[in-house]
Amino acid sequence: MTCRGEPEGEAYARRLEAIVAGHRGKAAVAERLLNDPDAGVRAAALGALARCGALQAEQVRRALGDDAAEVRCRAAELAPPEVELVGLLSDPDASVVEVVAAALGERDRDAGPVGELCRVAGSHDDPLCRESAVAALGAIAAGLDAAAGAPRDAAAGAPRDARADPESGPDAPDSAAAGASPDAARAMALEVLLAAMDDRPQIRRRALLGLYQFDDDRAAHAVRAAVEDRDRQVRAVAGELLGVPVR
Repeated sequence: MTCRGEPEGEAYARRLEAIVAGHRGKAAVAERLLNDPDAGVRAAALGALARCGALQAEQVRRALGDDAAEVRCRAAELAPPEVELVGLLSDPDASVVEVVAAALGERDRDAGPVGELCRVAGSHDDPLCRESAVAALGAIAAGLDAAAGAPRDAAAGAPRDARADPESGPDAPDSAAAGASPDAARAMALEVLLAAMDDRPQIRRRALLGLYQFDDDRAAHAVRAAVEDRDRQVRAVAGELLGVPVR
């Protein structure tokens, strides 16, 4: 966003300066532009510092508190693992929530965000946020299983260590997830992924990919049932997972 009263060309020139600085390894130039009045320049400066290998965790933390959603999104995309992101799942801007959920999905062996991701996946008003959170839950469930070194079913490729906890679900308290064991976190994720099969088609497609990670009767049933889903693309995903033709 260009600052009010400033010619568009001037802000564009500074954004270009930041981008070029990143490609040329001029970290000092990029760092100076972190304080630019234009949000697009600040976001470009973050990317430039990352390209230079000079982006610091504290710079990312400051950018996560920026007034501009564009800058908060870029900071979330670039945040190293030591920078906390979970709080931004409550950001008032849906684009930030979507990007943060995706970024947390990349940290796929961390059970900490599962409770908040379950909340977003189950109740956020924006379908893109729900979709991003569902995808993140599937990635984290798979990552936690891989970290545990669980044996896998040779035929289906599904883990054998996680069973759903009947007392867990989309409305489970966030405090339960904050210190949850990997098994408990996967159980919470499973409940939300199952519920997501009643959501929009693009969310159902994401949920299917997550459900296929589980050796659970309900998850297996949901994947099989999706072969008859009313949406063609959902049916295609299910068929590919199961290795069966779909109409």
